[in-house]
Amino acid sequence: MKVLKIAGIAVALIAGFYAPTLIKHFSSPPELTSLDEYCLLSTQTCVQDDVSMTLSVDTAQPLIPAKIEVNWTDNGADQLVLSLVGREMDMGKPTFILKRVSSGKFVGDITLPVCTHGSMTWLGELSDGTNTLNPAIKMQR
Repeated sequence: MKVLKIAGIAVALIAGFYAPTLIKHFSSPPELTSLDEYCLLSTQTCVQDDVSMTLSVDTAQPLIPAKIEVNWTDNGADQLVLSLVGREMDMGKPTFILKRVSSGKFVGDITLPVCTHGSMTWLGELSDGTNTLNPAIKMQR
């Protein structure tokens, strides 16, 4: 009887250890093969749904802050939330706040984490709480 209890505990521990990996492996992530639906941010203004977005650099670098400016007219929000995910690899989900500096103008700093790849694309969701836009940022070491 003790052997069955010990075996049951061992199986439960092993299953608990490997469960997150198995769940992640078998869950199907959304296909992110095309950048067509994303607004690639750079020093050139990118417009999506009548909202213009600009980044202070053409290519972001890890751990070096880049300024993002968003002009979203007729938006009364006090702040915007930008959530990013790595396209080429999982680097977590860094989130940044853009504060309103004037009517319809939002500004914030983005500092991206270090990646093992030489370059990476960050896909984003920029939200005012009601509407969501899809910016993307190219990063290179």
